[in-house]
Amino acid sequence: MRGLLSSFVELVHLQSEMNKVFEALQDLHEAGVGQDVGFAPPYDIMETPEGIVVMVDLPGVCPETLKVSVQGGAVTMQGERERSVAPSIVAYHLMERDRGPFLRRLRVEGAVNMHKGDATYERGVLTLRFPRVSDQRGRSVDLPLTIKR
Repeated sequence: MRGLLSSFVELVHLQSEMNKVFEALQDLHEAGVGQDVGFAPPYDIMETPEGIVVMVDLPGVCPETLKVSVQGGAVTMQGERERSVAPSIVAYHLMERDRGPFLRRLRVEGAVNMHKGDATYERGVLTLRFPRVSDQRGRSVDLPLTIKR
């Protein structure tokens, strides 16, 4: 049973990584081939009683380069992590830390007001909060009736 659970966790992780690849490719396509996009920062989307919270890991990103916009149910985040190269570096032996500009788009589902959201950047984490709106589904609404004779 433990082996089956471990395999399932690995499969979920692989799916998450593949989703990141496809999202990055979509962002590159939508941004245009000529735009230099360096990396796709990881994010979490959580639901709270107050609404939806998105947390994006952006350590080392200069806050002045951050731009967050919403359109419909889509959130676009962009910014840049400096590609600083110290003059004393002769060569890299391993380079795992992503650098350069980033562009990340995600969809927020649910009954939330995207235009009343707020964004904060603190200690390398961008937090977006979108307040819940009252769900009006299932409510009876009288439609105006026009009578033509």
